[in-house]
Amino acid sequence: MKKVLKSTALIALIFFGFNLQDSKAQGFEPGYGFKQVDFGVGFSNWGVPVYGGLDFGVSDKITIGPRISYRRHGNDYRYLGTNYGYHYNIFNLGFRGDYHYGSHISGLPSELDLYGGLTVGATIWSDDYDNNNGNDPDFEDSGALVKVQAGARWYFHDRWSANAEVYSGNRFSGLDFGLSYSF
Repeated sequence: MKKVLKSTALIALIFFGFNLQDSKAQGFEPGYGFKQVDFGVGFSNWGVPVYGGLDFGVSDKITIGPRISYRRHGNDYRYLGTNYGYHYNIFNLGFRGDYHYGSHISGLPSELDLYGGLTVGATIWSDDYDNNNGNDPDFEDSGALVKVQAGARWYFHDRWSANAEVYSGNRFSGLDFGLSYSF
């Protein structure tokens, strides 16, 4: 995961041609009263999540808000003439806080929002394990969700932006990408 973060940062520096020597800082800042909805899909170590959430500006660099995601992960296979399959339904309900640090880096375009933060919440699991031997040990479980995220948004319109975010935590690691709408 560290290699992915380092590679992403290096590509961003090259792509945007940051001038870190410039004394005038630019970049996105959410501001108090800022409101935004985020939605999209991703890749993770447990399937393809679909997510949605809200961000609320509580200061010039901090946003907080709820986030929910759903993923279904599973596999069907045949072993010694028996069909097996397992499918997990996984819901994450979290509350996140992000620090928007782009204004600390000189020369960033005003359309770019760089942020990082922490999400805490709960994960709810259920499975649909099936085999043709009559053994069907379905279960439901839940537990704490803690993850660290780092991301970027590019505002291609005054209200719309494309976003990408890497995250790692006690249950999941992955990459989300989607759209954000500010209102």
